[in-house]
This record gives sequence, structure tokens and C-alpha cells, in this order.
Amino acid sequence: MSDLQAKLEKYERKAAQYEKSAQESTSEADRAFYQGLARYTEDLAMKFRQVIAKRTDTPQAAE
Repeated sequence: MSDLQAKLEKYERKAAQYEKSAQESTSEADRAFYQGLARYTEDLAMKFRQVIAKRTDTPQAAE
């Protein structure tokens, strides 16, 4: 589980970095590029959250 949590945190950090880069971009093309990367990595983070939630719910349901 800690491996999944580490990956989740990695993607959350990357999404925040890309969003910051998008906000700091002076070029519209750069801004769109970084916003796309931010959305993509946030989507990955969301999927990791879902997997973690399913894995933590499963043992509780069995008890």
C-alpha cells in the first residue's frame, strides 16, 4: 500500500508543479501545454486514490 501512496503523492506533486508552471507561463501555447499535463497527472492521482480506497475498504468489508 505504501508504494501506491508514494505514487499518489508523486502525481499530486507533479500536478501542482505543472499547474504552477501554467500560471507562470507567458505564452498561451506553454500555458495550454502545462494545463494539459496538470490535468493528466491529476487524473492519474485520482485513479490511484480510487485504487487505494478500494484496497482499504476490502479488508473492512470482510471483517
